[in-house]
Amino acid sequence: MKHIFFLLTICVVFLTSCKKEVSNAGISLLSKENDAFVSDTLFSLKVGSVYVDTVSSSNPSYLLLGSYIDPIFGKYDASFYSQVRISALQPDFGDISKITIDSLILGMRFNDYYGKLDEQNFEVYEVVEDLIASNSYNTKSKVTVNSENLVVQGDGKLIPKPYGYKFAQDVKDTVYDNIRIPLKTSLAKRFITDSKSNPASFATMDAFLAYFKGLYIKVNNSIQHEGEGGVFSFAYPPILTIYYKLDGVVKRFYFELNASGTRFNHVDCNYQATEVEKLVLGQISDQKDFYTQANHVRGTISLPTLVNIPSNSVIHYAKLILPVDYNYTNIYSLSSELFVSIPNSEYDPTLRYIGSAILDTAYKGYSIDIRDHVQQVITGKRLNNHLVVSPKFFSLSAERIHFLGPNTQGAEKPRLLIKYSTF
Repeated sequence: MKHIFFLLTICVVFLTSCKKEVSNAGISLLSKENDAFVSDTLFSLKVGSVYVDTVSSSNPSYLLLGSYIDPIFGKYDASFYSQVRISALQPDFGDISKITIDSLILGMRFNDYYGKLDEQNFEVYEVVEDLIASNSYNTKSKVTVNSENLVVQGDGKLIPKPYGYKFAQDVKDTVYDNIRIPLKTSLAKRFITDSKSNPASFATMDAFLAYFKGLYIKVNNSIQHEGEGGVFSFAYPPILTIYYKLDGVVKRFYFELNASGTRFNHVDCNYQATEVEKLVLGQISDQKDFYTQANHVRGTISLPTLVNIPSNSVIHYAKLILPVDYNYTNIYSLSSELFVSIPNSEYDPTLRYIGSAILDTAYKGYSIDIRDHVQQVITGKRLNNHLVVSPKFFSLSAERIHFLGPNTQGAEKPRLLIKYSTF
């Protein structure tokens, strides 16, 4: 049996030759094998990015809200539509003539955020089109809303607090919402009045959802600048609470968004005049950079010269290293894990998960164990389709990653290390 260790080097596919460079990682591996040697055979990588037009967002586990402006990716803007479910059917608010409405608060407790906790301008609109559970909503879907912004004028600009805060109400309540948006009390008055004049609309959940179809929550950050902003994800149901007094006695009544109701995220990305517009939307590849961003962009890596490995080989080790640009990690944190997939076939672009890429600071990027993939490719059990990398929570986050390509200058380059035996 002949033992061969290949330290795979980087060259662009269309180049006729390239100078082989031995990395420290390869040397340390070679030192463990007395009978191994470095081959002169060239293995190349080709990288790219593909734009994803729409992603399914019906009834997501996390609602997304907020915007940020990235110097490389441009503006990422997330909002959501949700039904509003009443907390108690057939509510009895008491004698309406003795009710004083103090406030109507939309409280949201986020479980995570991406970017920075800068001030953002929140807006809320009433949905006037049915949200249908059987519909397949995606990140570009929209439904009709009223033109009136329900947020109290001047109270929409808020700085979210990351760990929540205690907010004592007159009802001796403790609230841990990160974002509390005051809405116009006219909506609360409408609920209370209509519960008396139109009780049938409050008798069943279906009747109430037909009466009040939902809310659209968004941000309007017209003066946001590069490096500012963030996107919040909500696993907890936002709560719409009426605080009122009945004959001087403090009371409250609440509604839930997201809890078992129909909902979906809407995501807009504006790549105008950015590197992403040129390299992704323009379908140009300079092999210096490639990208992935939740909901819209996936990175690709092709390994065309795997054909140089004999088909009667056994792959012992195959690791793909993908360095990243660390310039903006103080704002946009790196995912601890990426998903790696391949298309089902040349004619079926549906992605099939084959493994994970783990953040490894030793490589200044991500490392991917693709031993099984390489083994199946060289034995003909799997086509040598490009690998696709994207955030683990591709449809449920706002993460972005700037990878460095084979032609990057003055920085780490992507590379592939393989060890195999040929019989």
